[in-house]
Amino acid sequence: MDIPYTVTSRPDTGLYNAKIGIWLFLASEVMLFGGLFSAYIFLRVGADYPWPVWDLDVKLGFWNTVFLIISSVTVVMAWASIKLRKYTQYKLCMLATIACAAIFMVNKSMEYAKKFQHYAVKLTDGTILTGHLPHGYQVKFENVDALELTIVGSNKAVDADPVNHVLSSVVGDVPKFKFPSGEEKELNKATFGELRKSMRDAAFAKMQDERAKMIEAAEKAASVATTDFAKYEAARKLTIAKNYHSLSDTKVKLIPSAPLKIAAKPSQFFGYTDTSLTFVDGTIATGKLVDDKMTLEVDGVDTRAVAQSEKSLAFDHRYLGEAWQKAFVANRDHHIADFEKKYPTRDKAKSATLQKESLFYKEFHSAEPPAAGEAHGGKHGAEAHAPADSHGHEAHHPTVVIEKKDITFFSNFTPKLNTYYAIYFTLTGLHGLHVVAGAGVLAYFLFFNGRMLREDPEHLANRVEVGGLFWHFVDLVWIFLFPLLYLL
Repeated sequence: MDIPYTVTSRPDTGLYNAKIGIWLFLASEVMLFGGLFSAYIFLRVGADYPWPVWDLDVKLGFWNTVFLIISSVTVVMAWASIKLRKYTQYKLCMLATIACAAIFMVNKSMEYAKKFQHYAVKLTDGTILTGHLPHGYQVKFENVDALELTIVGSNKAVDADPVNHVLSSVVGDVPKFKFPSGEEKELNKATFGELRKSMRDAAFAKMQDERAKMIEAAEKAASVATTDFAKYEAARKLTIAKNYHSLSDTKVKLIPSAPLKIAAKPSQFFGYTDTSLTFVDGTIATGKLVDDKMTLEVDGVDTRAVAQSEKSLAFDHRYLGEAWQKAFVANRDHHIADFEKKYPTRDKAKSATLQKESLFYKEFHSAEPPAAGEAHGGKHGAEAHAPADSHGHEAHHPTVVIEKKDITFFSNFTPKLNTYYAIYFTLTGLHGLHVVAGAGVLAYFLFFNGRMLREDPEHLANRVEVGGLFWHFVDLVWIFLFPLLYLL
């Protein structure tokens, strides 16, 4: 059965069915992105912290814009070529469109990867240090002589699983453990599974004993009840007793045959003290804290939230020191003087760009501070980088070892960091999904509609036109995203 109006236009609307459908779909897409753009504007206006500006790679965003504009042109050329029955040209234009989409996604993946590798560390005075963690961040314990597990009796969000959550953080060989039964054996999935089963079986047996005692007590109370209220209470307690199925949690202690050394990443634990480390599965390792300091290769110092920027904790003698403080002050004063010269009537406190340039110091081109008079450069924020090292991030940055007591928060540049990056990943991620979906549809038309191209090219031309309309919308969304996130 043929579906009507796939090639010819409907008499009531003057459009074929697919074209009506795509316009209705795009109307819903406009409402979706319109709501997200509005949310971004309101969040930025109402932000209670310095809103990030010039944090993204403008050059990469510009080239992504160029590739999407080129793809919009080539998809129109593909549609025109099939209308003119120039099939070779149609295929080449569709390939060019798909290639531009692929380049866009590769560039976006590179940008995302950099954000996941870049970190911001907030100090107790409000200073934010940005940079890279060359060895990651780990909390290290030694002389760990016991693992305390909580095997839950009922279904709960957290259950003991030391094999997956604890053993992976053990430094060196994992020794055998003394189990509650007195046996000494390896801790693996099989042995822990046996332990968990035996503990739950014991908890079940204990629950049955408790339920039997509750039923016995309730039946005894019912047999001696004389008043209606006493009979009602006895019946209620009997019902509760019969429906009692609560399995209690079981505490288990595993003793290693030799003290353990543990190096755990923040994602592996809930918290720690000087003598214990609590993993995400609830297992508590008791030992001695030996190191919880963070080694950071610093590429930026943000003092916009500090009352007296030159007295930032970043310039403490334990960290960057006095020489970098002088370089920061020189850079700050240079930008302020330059701003006052260019804009004598403007309020310095209301210029987000000036605040970023003067109070977010990023001139870390070497491990040593610049000489006097060279403390400021001509590059904008994220564009001022030293040459990349073999790990992909900037080399020759000063390295500081930050004490845990001076850290209030740290995160890579992901949605966890702040509202800006939360909505950045939401908007660009959603747009990226649209790019992948649109390119996938166009690729389907090119590679799997060969028969339609030969037998019914006009129908395929309509399909390409509908796909092209969606692709233009995807490009238009990026035209809004680029200035909103990268330039403003």
